[in-house]
Amino acid sequence: MTVYERVFGKEKPVIGMVHLKPLPSSPDYGGDLEEIYRAAEADLKALIEGGANAVIIENFGDIPYAPHNDLIVCTAFTSIATRLRALTDMPMGINIQFNDYEAEWAVAYSCNMDFIRVECFAESRVGPNGEFAACGPQLMRLKGRYPKDIALLCDVQVKHTFPLVDQPVDFTIESIIEGGGDALICTGITTGKSPEVSDVEKMKKMSHGLPVIVGSGVNAATVREFMKVADGAIIGSSFKKDGKVLNPIDKDRVAELMSQL
Repeated sequence: MTVYERVFGKEKPVIGMVHLKPLPSSPDYGGDLEEIYRAAEADLKALIEGGANAVIIENFGDIPYAPHNDLIVCTAFTSIATRLRALTDMPMGINIQFNDYEAEWAVAYSCNMDFIRVECFAESRVGPNGEFAACGPQLMRLKGRYPKDIALLCDVQVKHTFPLVDQPVDFTIESIIEGGGDALICTGITTGKSPEVSDVEKMKKMSHGLPVIVGSGVNAATVREFMKVADGAIIGSSFKKDGKVLNPIDKDRVAELMSQL
C-alpha cells in the first residue's frame, strides 16, 4: 500500500481548504490570534458537516507570500494546526506559502498531519512572490532525517507562477516520480481557475499510475466530470459563501458538491 493510499484509502478524496486569516508578521494581521483560530475552527466544522473527505490548512491570508516565513508565523500556524488536529481524525494536511517546505515538514511532523502540498518539488518557478528553486532534493533529505508517513502532493506548473526555464511537463512528472512524490496536482493559472478536463487526462497518461488531483476551479457543476478522470480534488473558492474565496466555508455548498459524487 502506498503512502497516498494509507492517507486517503482507495476513494477519490475531496479535500477542502481551511484558509487562515493573516497570521502575525503578515501585512494584514489584525492582532487577534484567537480570532484566526475561531474562523479556522468554523471552516473546519463546516467542511466536516458538509461531508468533505479531507482538509488542507493554509496561511492563505499572508499575501504577499514569503519564501521563508518568520518564526512567529510557523509558531502561530503550529498552534492553530494542533488545535484543529484535535477536532477530527479525517486526513489533514498543510500548505505553508510559498513553497516553505522546511516549515511544512516541521509542522506536519510535529502536529501529526497526514500530507503536505509542495508547489515547486521538481520545477524552478517565478511569480509575484519571487523566485523558487525546486525543493525536492532538500525536502527528501529532510524527510530522511525525520522520517514519517506524510504524503507529498506535488504541483505541476503551479498556479500563480511561470517557469524560470522551459521544462517539458513529462520531464517534470518523471522527476516528481523519481524524486519520491506521492501525487501530482493539476491546476489552472490562478486560484479558482480550473484546468481543462483534457489537461487532467494528459497528466494521467504521463503519471505512471501516480494519483492526479485537480488543484483549482472545481465546483458542483463540474466535479462529476473531473472526478471521472482525476483521483481527487482540492476545493477552496467553490466551498465558500457565494463562491468568493475570502468568505467563510458554507456547509450547504460543501454538501451540494458532495451530493454530485
